[in-house]
Amino acid sequence: MVLPIADGKYEIDAVHSQLGFCVTHLDISLVRGTFDVFTGSLTIGSTVADVTVSIEAEMASVNTGNAARDKHILGGDFFDVANHPQMTFASTSVSETSDGYELKGDLTIKGITNTVTLAGTYNGSAVFPMDGSTHHGFSMSGTISRSAFGVWCLEPSSSKQLLSSCICFLRHVLF
Repeated sequence: MVLPIADGKYEIDAVHSQLGFCVTHLDISLVRGTFDVFTGSLTIGSTVADVTVSIEAEMASVNTGNAARDKHILGGDFFDVANHPQMTFASTSVSETSDGYELKGDLTIKGITNTVTLAGTYNGSAVFPMDGSTHHGFSMSGTISRSAFGVWCLEPSSSKQLLSSCICFLRHVLF
């Protein structure tokens, strides 16, 4: 199935999109956050195999709703933003699944690149009444290991982890 979108390159509408994540704290609560500054594009070709997605996020734009926590996340224990200011994702393949799409690609965090798999859903298209332009909506999600990207912090001596080893990424994107 070809996406019902004309061939071409589409830029992310960052005003109406969100790049977020969540991580479990002490195995009992969920902490959510966003990257507030990001760009990216979607390129549509004649088949699904010709589709590409790229996203770049400014790591210093992390926002968990708590300034002290955000400051800690920006440091060497986590993102080391002074040395690694951007996170990038570049798809290497897109394929259809029974309930949407699978995106495989290279995710780079803290200077370390790993292949990740994201589940994707096409949410439809709509005309934006303010300027008459057509927007295309997608949701993408996946889980990554913090340690695979060198994003680690000391664990307490108890059996409970300070933070879960996996982070869920959530992207709700308009192009």
